[in-house]
Amino acid sequence: MAVMVTMTLPIDEQAYRAMHGQLLPLASSQGLIFHSAHEVGGQVKVVDFWPSADAWTSFSEGPMAAGMKAAGMTPPSDVEITEVLSADAG
Repeated sequence: MAVMVTMTLPIDEQAYRAMHGQLLPLASSQGLIFHSAHEVGGQVKVVDFWPSADAWTSFSEGPMAAGMKAAGMTPPSDVEITEVLSADAG
């Protein structure tokens, strides 16, 4: 079942933009349906849709964790995974 994943990245917009270009192609290749982000109080709030919680977990524990570690970032502490009825891209 598709899931919505929300989290707040403890980085500013500039750091997000630098990381985004590297991680988005990897996320897409692992099944990411839709990605969005916006700035909130100097941090970046992310809302993603994935085909399953397993697909999200595989990405977050693999490429995302490696990218964040390489950038010296702390993983987000507020990740929420919510099953959705549908997640249809355009």
